[in-house]
Amino acid sequence: MADTVLNNIVFQGDKKLITHYNVVSDNAGSTTKIVDVSALTSSNGKTCKTVRLNKVHFNVSVTAPADAIRMQWDADTDVVFQTLAGEMEYDYSSFGGLRNTEATGFTGDVNVVLPACTAGDTGTIVCEWIKVYES
Repeated sequence: MADTVLNNIVFQGDKKLITHYNVVSDNAGSTTKIVDVSALTSSNGKTCKTVRLNKVHFNVSVTAPADAIRMQWDADTDVVFQTLAGEMEYDYSSFGGLRNTEATGFTGDVNVVLPACTAGDTGTIVCEWIKVYES
């Protein structure tokens, strides 16, 4: 059996993207691509290169703190940029959002990782992203 995952786009405009992710663990852990930039709509003929995390709202209930959900910029070696546990929200809009580090081999995609954890651990994440286009 696998984790039960719901991952969808709630809204997509020229500049803004809102995603909703929900997971109920079966004890196996999982990795889910929550933003696939190659699937995003273009703007004025320009292709989306990456996204910035503008705001995140989450409720993560895990048995062990080490099992916190991790958000990662996809690259040859993924870069953890946000760890989520408990119920909180972060607003990075005052400085334009958290920017992708563009590490070696970056794709612009964003992954959510729920490490091996306890069956029944849950997480819900709603993100507001700012789309960044190729020049």
